[in-house]
Formats: sequence, structure tokens, C-alpha cells
Amino acid sequence: MKKILLFCLVFSLGYTLIAGPSRFKLGISDYSPVLKEFSTKYGIYRFTGRFDLLNLSSRLGLGTAMNISFKSDNRDLDYVNNYDLYAHNFYGDESNDGSYIVYGILMGMRLNKVKIQNEDYVGKVTYDNWSFLTGILLSRNDWGTEIMLSQDQDEIWKLDFTTKYQLSSRYYFEVGYCRRGPVNEIKEDFYLTVGREFFSN
Repeated sequence: MKKILLFCLVFSLGYTLIAGPSRFKLGISDYSPVLKEFSTKYGIYRFTGRFDLLNLSSRLGLGTAMNISFKSDNRDLDYVNNYDLYAHNFYGDESNDGSYIVYGILMGMRLNKVKIQNEDYVGKVTYDNWSFLTGILLSRNDWGTEIMLSQDQDEIWKLDFTTKYQLSSRYYFEVGYCRRGPVNEIKEDFYLTVGREFFSN
């Protein structure tokens, strides 16, 4: 966690020194380990965010994304956290009327941290695993989508799909799904997020 905070600090300092374009998303998410069992009564609530520094060198930049659980109403699952660090080749632009677009590819690493009930042990088990991460992203002021390829604890590939819809101004509603969870005990990933996106050119 200390490493993640250090990277965020370096990114923030880099932004103030370079003053290049950036994109920042912040929201609150309701996560469920199984889509058909999704319920606000048994969800895991997470802070979610993504921060991208664009055009640090030509179109190359750096980014980070985090999903950090702060409350769980699920008896078997205490938290599902993930931290992304990546380099990207993004193009970002904003027009005079306030509309914007960001798109491109990214590549880096993902850290998954999960605490869940395991039938083979007494009590809950904590999993930590690093994974390769690559993906594509398209974000406009009215909608957007992200497709991320990573791995679970057994190094089996998993595809995360996220679709964003703008509610008003730059507030957004987002739906995310993956048919495989980060650990074997989690069958699927499904979450709903409400938040705000900022773009600075």
C-alpha cells in the first residue's frame, strides 16, 4: 500500500511540474462476487478511481487505478481490492464547448488483494497476487468503455468489461463485469459505480 501511495505522490508532483493534460475519475462502487446474487444488502462497497497523466513524452503517459473496499455486507467476503500501475499511449482533447475524448492502449501490472472464506481453512483467507495488465480505453464526455486483460490467482486470463454513461455534466454511472473473479472462490465480478470524471487539457 505504501508503494501505491508513493506512486500517486510521484504522479501528482509530475503533473504540477509538467502541467500536461490529465484525466481523473472518482466514484463509489457496489461490488458483487456473483451477478445473479447482486443485492445492495450483501454488497462490498469500494472507493474507485483512475488517474492518467497524458503526453509526458509525445503521447506516452503514466496512469494508476484503484478499487479499495471500505465496507462489506457479505458474510464470506471482507474485501476485494485491486491496484493498477501502467504506462499508456493515450490521445486526449477537449473542445471549446467542454466536450472531450480520451482513447488509447495501456500496459502495466495489477495487484489483487482479496480476503474471503475458504472451505479448506478455518476462517477467512487473504490472497495477494500480481498480474500482467493490458487494455484499451475510450472515454468521452457522454459515454465510454474500458476492456482490461489480466490474470487470476492461477494465472488464467480474465477480461474485464466496463461501460460508462454520463448522467449530467461530468457525473457518470458505470457498469463493470468479468465472468471470472480474481480468486477461485469468486465466480464473477460485477459492480455498479457512480462518480465524477474530470478532464484537464
